Amino acid sequence: MRSPALLLPFLLAALPGCEAVVPIAAANGVSLMLTGRAVPDLVVSGVSGRDCSIAYLDAGERYCRAEPEPAPEPRCTRSLGAVDCWTGPVPGTPPPRDAGDARPAAPAQPWPERLI
Repeated sequence: MRSPALLLPFLLAALPGCEAVVPIAAANGVSLMLTGRAVPDLVVSGVSGRDCSIAYLDAGERYCRAEPEPAPEPRCTRSLGAVDCWTGPVPGTPPPRDAGDARPAAPAQPWPERLI
């Protein structure tokens, strides 16, 4: 169910009457050219915290865009004298250890329990 509060800026823009249509249309046109959003879109985007624009509807998309997925964190590996960071798959078979990984412990030396 959609909130009636989202329609409030559009209803308020229609209240002044015919004399105010030209300045409101001019303000919306300038705002749309400069920011990609009309004045009511700026209000809706500010209230909802999402990226909303009537231009998205013209492009065949939804009025408010979904939040983009965060980019994966780079994986850093050691190389000769430097650290290389990869955002995609790490080359190599098997892939090298991460730069922050500790080296595996050396195997314990067998030591006799008693010396004779």
